[in-house]
Parts: sequence; structure tokens; C-alpha cells
Amino acid sequence: MSSADTGRADTFIAGKGINLRGLSEEDLDGNWYRWFNDAEVTYYQDKGYFPNTREKQRDYYQTIQASSSDVVLAIVEPKSGRHIGNVGLHHIDWIHRTAVLGIVIGEKDAWGKGFGKEAWRLITDYGFETLNLHKITATVLEGNDASMACAFASGYEQEGTQKEQTYRHGRYHDLIFVGLTRSVWLQREHAQEAKRPPPRRRRSK
Repeated sequence: MSSADTGRADTFIAGKGINLRGLSEEDLDGNWYRWFNDAEVTYYQDKGYFPNTREKQRDYYQTIQASSSDVVLAIVEPKSGRHIGNVGLHHIDWIHRTAVLGIVIGEKDAWGKGFGKEAWRLITDYGFETLNLHKITATVLEGNDASMACAFASGYEQEGTQKEQTYRHGRYHDLIFVGLTRSVWLQREHAQEAKRPPPRRRRSK
């Protein structure tokens, strides 16, 4: 993970396929608020029950900006800078060092390209490496295979299920809980580091 500037001054975390940056007032003029009026985008989200507007999105933005227990970052394409989604850590408990991960890829032409998986990993690394969290959890609606794949790819484990917890699409659905502790994350990081080939030495003339 690197927070170095990769050509855009607002880049906070630079990834391989995406960058993460802080949300801005300019995002309110884009497609952000429209994502949550799109039934396909909100299909597995706990959103979409009521119409969304720019005003409601502005209220949310101001709430997040003033919060000491939420960090939400914009997911952007590096070359174009297009805002394609958000990822964040919510309900941060600074005593118990826990947080809840949330993510949305709002631009549908960005689906299936691995952006969600990378964003999940980047925000997880940020939570442990920078915020010194002890554990990060997330809830996934049953049937959301894409989010489960993102969670597993970042080392999260399924911890439990709440039966018929959420009402969506005319019936009740189970909520699946996934989580990752700092110790497991460190083991995973060390294992990946060990797999990387050593740097090649230059031959002396």
C-alpha cells in the first residue's frame, strides 16, 4: 500500500487498478446520489428504500465529514479520475479498535473488473496499518457472491449468520457476518511477503 501521489494531488491511497481519495463537494455534482436510486446498484445494499436526492447526499456528506467514527473514501480510476464508488470504515470504536467495512461500486460499467476486490483490500490495509485497528467486520446479504469473494480474497472469514434479518425484494434474507483480526492480517501479510521474489542483484563489472 502506498499513499504517494501518482499524478493527482488528491490521491490518498494509490493502488494498482484504482486510487482512493477523500470525498469532496465536487462529488455531489456527479453521479454519486444517482447510484442509490438504481435498483441494480442497491440490490444487495441496505439502501434504495426511499428516493435519494442531491440534498440527502449532501446531508450524508456533511455528516461523514464531521464524524470521528467514520472514514469514507472515493474509489477512482487513476487515469481519468472518474468517481466509480466508495469504500469506508464505519462505527470505528477507538477503545476496542474495531470498525465495520462498507463498499459500493456505483458505476455499473466498472463491475467485474476487480475494483471492488482491490478497494476492499486497500481499506483493510489502511485500517490495520494506519488506524491500528484490532478487528474489521462486514455484513453481507445472502446471495451477494461478489462481496463474499472480495472478503475472502482479503483474508476475512465467515463468522456467523443472522437468519431472516433483512427484508429485501419481498422476503426476508439472512445476513452473513465476516471478520478479520489484526493477527490474522499480519500472518497473511508475512506469508505474501515471503512469496515475493528477492530483489535481483546487479553483477559487478
